[in-house]
Amino acid sequence: MIYPWNAPVWERLKRARQTPAALLLAGPRGSGKRAFAKELAKSSLCPTPDSAGFACGTCEACRLFELDAHPDYRLLEPASGESSEEAGEAGAGTTASRFIVINQVRDLSGFLAVSAHLAGQKVVVIQPTDKLHPSAANALLKTLEEPPSRTMFVLVTDEAQRLVPTVRSRCFRLGFSLPDRQAALHWLRDAGIGSSEVALAQAGGAPLAATELQNSDFWPVRQGFLEALGKVDPQFAEILARAPADHLSLLLGQFYRWCYDLVSLRIAGHLRYNPDHAKPLAELAVKADMAKMMDFIKELLAALRSQEHPLNSRLVVERLAIGYIRATAASAP
Repeated sequence: MIYPWNAPVWERLKRARQTPAALLLAGPRGSGKRAFAKELAKSSLCPTPDSAGFACGTCEACRLFELDAHPDYRLLEPASGESSEEAGEAGAGTTASRFIVINQVRDLSGFLAVSAHLAGQKVVVIQPTDKLHPSAANALLKTLEEPPSRTMFVLVTDEAQRLVPTVRSRCFRLGFSLPDRQAALHWLRDAGIGSSEVALAQAGGAPLAATELQNSDFWPVRQGFLEALGKVDPQFAEILARAPADHLSLLLGQFYRWCYDLVSLRIAGHLRYNPDHAKPLAELAVKADMAKMMDFIKELLAALRSQEHPLNSRLVVERLAIGYIRATAASAP
């Protein structure tokens, strides 16, 4: 499906005289790029799309696509169960890798070498492309430099700046953006999402990310953590230290949003992420040492970026706890 706010992008692409051999779908997380890529792949493989360019949904090609059995379609995502040396160097675990590895790209060679089975078109979707291991990106570049005929590559990324520049240069970029706040809230309410205003704020204005929060144990974890941060209760450090890997990522993101709001309130009087915790944030903003807080936010961002690498999480948490307590202490007059 195409989300309403992405309809202009679809129309612009379908008005083009010729679809480029390689497309880069780039924009913020939660803007609907993956759904767009799937719909684009399906419509490109459908022999009888409608006047708006959407797949008919009833032909053999569409049925096979919905069953994940279309012979002319390939989807590359971070590998599962990689045990190769490359996956190990990339930081892959025993059950899943954070990277799209070179063997996945090499495995495309057989698919690309043969003619299409059905409508004469083949489609390869790679998501998220910024998770291509460097060796995999180099292997893909060779294919993009001389793309096979009647084959379309669709690369999806939240962070285009992390792609190898030569890969970016081989693609036609389609930019995606988030809907305005009122449109996003209207869509969330129609979708039955409760606490839509707070959910949208927590998701940074991305309505799809807000729906993901609705279906997780995000809210109770967030509530306890933010209450501890508001009181500068050392318990927040224990919450971080005890958190499993998936919750640690969530909590560090919460930590950053909390500190962002604290600084924003002090400097601009504006609250972005946590409107339901405005009072404790305002109380902290009055007394916090802004110079120390800005330094702490840099340290927090470094911790967020390092999540893909094996670190002693206990040491990281202890350092962050000390930095936060110091930054929220009353600044000198």
